[in-house]
Amino acid sequence: MVEYEMFVYRDARKILENKDLLEEINAVLQNIKRVNHREIQAEFYNKGWTMEHRILSQTTWAWDAYKDKVAVSVELSLIDAVHRDFLRAILAQKKGNLAVLVYITSTFKEPKFQNVKRDIAIFKEILNVPILLIGLSQK
Repeated sequence: MVEYEMFVYRDARKILENKDLLEEINAVLQNIKRVNHREIQAEFYNKGWTMEHRILSQTTWAWDAYKDKVAVSVELSLIDAVHRDFLRAILAQKKGNLAVLVYITSTFKEPKFQNVKRDIAIFKEILNVPILLIGLSQK
């Protein structure tokens, strides 16, 4: 089992509640046994989310899971990938394809939950995308 903490940015929780997806996301999190990218993705798949959803048709960029304009990105290895995902989220929102970004990371290795939370604050002037940041830790 894993434990998790959340940080809500720009009304992400309210939007997810209105889409009836917050409880589903919580159920996914409660089913995760290890902080592992494939396992996390598989749990979203089991709840009917689309895997590897293309962000733009002319690129290979993809969200790890996607449903009803809610994108999930799981990043467990590179802090710089977080900034790349912020840019992709801004673009997807501008194109009308993203309502909320659910960003899943760990609390114990980069990119650490606290560092991503800090970077959201740093980018607040340009980052208008609602984000539900989730930090996972092993029990």
